[in-house]
Amino acid sequence: MCAERHHAIEDDRPIVLGGTPRGVKDPILKNTTTAYPPWTSMVVLLSTLLAPACIRQRCYSDRDCPASRTCNKTSGVCEHECDETRACSAGFQCVDNHCSPRPQQPITCPADMVKVADTFCVDTFEASRPDATSPSSGEDGSRAVSAAGVLPWQVADNATAEAACKASGKRLCAPEEWRVACTGPQGTHYSYSDDYDPKICNGIDAFGRNDFDLAPTGSFPGCTNAWGVFDMNGNLWEHVSGGNDMTIRGGAFNCMDSASLHRCDYVPGNWTPSARGFRCCLTPMVVDAGV
Repeated sequence: MCAERHHAIEDDRPIVLGGTPRGVKDPILKNTTTAYPPWTSMVVLLSTLLAPACIRQRCYSDRDCPASRTCNKTSGVCEHECDETRACSAGFQCVDNHCSPRPQQPITCPADMVKVADTFCVDTFEASRPDATSPSSGEDGSRAVSAAGVLPWQVADNATAEAACKASGKRLCAPEEWRVACTGPQGTHYSYSDDYDPKICNGIDAFGRNDFDLAPTGSFPGCTNAWGVFDMNGNLWEHVSGGNDMTIRGGAFNCMDSASLHRCDYVPGNWTPSARGFRCCLTPMVVDAGV
């Protein structure tokens, strides 16, 4: 479940057994029965615990990093998101080591999508099956649709999401696109605000910790931003292009720590949540202003 959150400290220290680190050969102890004082093991343990090179702090979101860097959610290391524009997805440019939208006005998007930063189109709602209804997620896996009031599609893996978007003439959103769609024009931590609100999106805090469940798309009218996208935080985690089950975003209805896991910049990185969905993006048609 989503509550299976891993610790932010990765400890690569060898395990100490009987005063000697496991996996470390001790030439003094080899072939000898010399008795050491009882405090020896404590000294070895303390010196191992205090060795700074053995402990690495893993980042899980951009707030764990300095302002000039972002969190590489796969490696858990703070680094520049880009050094040049070609490191960013199409429609983005490298500005101050961050991938930022490069507007190409005017653009037009399909009716079931909204335009984001005059750069790309994103599904208004989380992807669902064509035959989905409010009480059922449906069975038709032929393509993804974006519709209000139906149960979203929980997929088995990233490849299924990619194929469903492609079948609809769209594509799975790039990580940069998903982030900008979620943070909105103001670049907030959640789609709706910088401050966590336990009731505004579908999370474990919305109805109480004994009464949470997946909700039909768009059921939380305040869970949106000025772009007009819904449910970017909570309901289902969402896959992004080139990713896997550990690079999903947005949190879900069953996240124990929704305040952290629902943030737009949080990515699991080294653990696999349940309740995984997706939404699609599209490179927009540029309208000829002279026509």
